[in-house]
Amino acid sequence: MPSSNPANPAAHHQTRPEDRLPLSEKAGYSAGGMSYTLMGNAIGNLGNVVLNVAMGMNPFLVGLLMAIPRFIDALLDPLIGAWSDNSRSRWGRRKPFMVIGGIGAGLFFVVLWWLPGGWSEMGKFWYFLIVSVVFYLFMSLFAVPWGALGLSLTPDYHERTRLMAANAFWCAAAAILLSWLYALIKLPVFSNSIAGVRWVSAGMAVLMVCLALVAVVFCREKQTAAQATHQAEPVLPQIKAVLANRAFLILGSIVFFMCLGVFSISSLPTYIAIYYIFGGDEKAASMLIGWNGTVWQVGSLFFVPLVAFAATRLGKRQTLIIALFFALAGNLIKWFCYSPAHPWLFLIPPLFIALGFSALWTIANSMLADVCDLHELRTGNRNEGTLNAMYAWLMKLGTTLAFALSGLLINLTGFQQALGGGQSGHTILTMRLLDIGVPAAAVVAAIALAWIYPVSENRAYEIRGELERRRGTLGRA
Repeated sequence: MPSSNPANPAAHHQTRPEDRLPLSEKAGYSAGGMSYTLMGNAIGNLGNVVLNVAMGMNPFLVGLLMAIPRFIDALLDPLIGAWSDNSRSRWGRRKPFMVIGGIGAGLFFVVLWWLPGGWSEMGKFWYFLIVSVVFYLFMSLFAVPWGALGLSLTPDYHERTRLMAANAFWCAAAAILLSWLYALIKLPVFSNSIAGVRWVSAGMAVLMVCLALVAVVFCREKQTAAQATHQAEPVLPQIKAVLANRAFLILGSIVFFMCLGVFSISSLPTYIAIYYIFGGDEKAASMLIGWNGTVWQVGSLFFVPLVAFAATRLGKRQTLIIALFFALAGNLIKWFCYSPAHPWLFLIPPLFIALGFSALWTIANSMLADVCDLHELRTGNRNEGTLNAMYAWLMKLGTTLAFALSGLLINLTGFQQALGGGQSGHTILTMRLLDIGVPAAAVVAAIALAWIYPVSENRAYEIRGELERRRGTLGRA
């Protein structure tokens, strides 16, 4: 008979009935993920096409606007994580932060895009910078506790993967909307892109807030008796303990390199579509970009269940490595698929890349919950907030560096907005080479790191068994 005994690492492990999460709780957690997906990506999706293409702002300044707020945000994440770990209230450790953060992020997302169109370039720069810093602060107040909440919802190795797969599935569904933001702001009902982004941002804000509040209502915070009475811990020792965890550093570095590689060139496909495939026709390019993102996200909807199934059969690490090889292939075939003669070939690479990222967001988040167990075993502390915050910090560090590089990379290509569809052959060639080479190198680094990740399924169940014996809960619900 298959065994569910966590102390028996040689057995084929089954999920205990009491470890399974109800559909409502998975849906609630996934609603929070959808809100975070919209919060975390909408500015990046709209930044270049509004600030550079529509307003004429220098790409370097746009890159700074994408990077500086995320850098400040990343510095605050560990403080927010430790704050929520140490918080005690009648509503739990996480939910008060989630309510304030979700509502505040929605409000300031609207304010962000109502920047005065007649201001000077530097006036717009400072307005956007200040408001976006405030927006990202509220986003982190929601996202860090929400992520920590997910790490404690179930102690089971495979149920964690199922939870994160459900979250990744619905995040991919939400991201389909992000793919069409450029096309939405170009609708003829709006007089120009600036008017379009103002009204589209209002609708996005309402959606962000509603989804965040659904997560607050439907997710139950779980904690042991020891955690409920545990004394507050200083922030720096918590951070040092997390950074001393080799498994955490490997996992965080995988996400760091993937974010660095992808987001540093995230705007280049848009430029390639506008100025290479369609010779400067923004309307035609906006439709192709919309379909490109849709193919990615619909592919993700299909791939997430496949990834979850494979992870329970092959193991998390092995499944992640295989999927990352598909992402590598997707970046390399861009050379053949970006063609003015056959524009719809543009939609093939994202299918391959989507498989890699479906595995990354599903499996890495599930692995992080396993790392939380390892951290508790070694330190005696259950610091999901700090672990999730430091994980997010590495992710945002990669994103920050990427956005800082993105404007420099566009300037490096020799792109000149005034030339429209008449960009030089050297500019187009440089764009295409960077769009392939930078993310491909990042994926190779992620594969190498995944290869040495140390927490296997058997080791995870060993850790759980040791923790339950320590708590005196082995064999009890």
